[in-house]
Amino acid sequence: MAKVITCPCGWNVRSDSDDELVRQVEAHAKEVHSQSPKREEILGVPRPEQRRRPER
Repeated sequence: MAKVITCPCGWNVRSDSDDELVRQVEAHAKEVHSQSPKREEILGVPRPEQRRRPER
């Protein structure tokens, strides 16, 4: 199941891979916010993606 992280600035990322999620969040945090979050901090944030039910 994919995990999703939404930054307070509105940016978001979705990935099935923890490694990819961490890579993208690290890049965003560094480029946009001049921050360097640790892997453990990043992986404590994701939420499972909520799938919408098809409308009938």
